[in-house]
Amino acid sequence: MNNVIILIVSIIILLILFIIIFLTIGKKKINELLIPLDISKDEINNYLKQKYKLYKEIINFIKDNLSIKEDAFENFLSFNPKECLQTELIDILDKTTYEINEYVDNYDELLKNKDFLDLKRKLYKVQVGLEATIDYYNNKISIYNKLKEKSPTSFATKFFIFDEYNDIKNEKEEISRLINLN
Repeated sequence: MNNVIILIVSIIILLILFIIIFLTIGKKKINELLIPLDISKDEINNYLKQKYKLYKEIINFIKDNLSIKEDAFENFLSFNPKECLQTELIDILDKTTYEINEYVDNYDELLKNKDFLDLKRKLYKVQVGLEATIDYYNNKISIYNKLKEKSPTSFATKFFIFDEYNDIKNEKEEISRLINLN
C-alpha cells in the first residue's frame, strides 16, 4: 500500500513538473517574439516622426512657393503628434499625402524645383525604411498570433497574459505617387 501511494505521488509530481516545464517553454517561445516586435515598433515610431518632420518641410515649401487654399493642410498643421497614438499619426500622414499629391498634380513647377526634389528624395529614404519595418513588424505579429493559437504554445496563453498586437496598415499607393523619383 505504501508503495502505491509513493508511486501515485511520484506520478503527480512528475506530471506537475512536466506541465510547469511545458508552460515555461511555451511562454519563452512567445516572449522571444516580443523583443523584435517592440524594437520594430520603436523603429516605426522613429520613421513616422521623421516623415512628419519632412511633411512639415514640404508643406512649408508649398506654402512659400505656391498660392494655396487658405484651409489647405489645416488638419495636419493643427495636429499635435506628441499627444497621439501611432494609428492617428499614420492616418494624418496618409491624409496629408493626398493633399500634397493634389498640389504636385496641379503645379508642374514643383517637380522642376531642386529643393522640392531634395525633399522628395529624403521622403523616399524614410518611406522605404518605414515600409520595410512595417512589413517586418506585421510578419512578426502574424507569427506571434499563430504561436499564441497553435499547440503546444497555446497552452501557455491560457495561463499567462500576453499583449495584443495589431497589424499596422501600410498605404503605399498615394505615397508611391508622391515619392516617385522619375
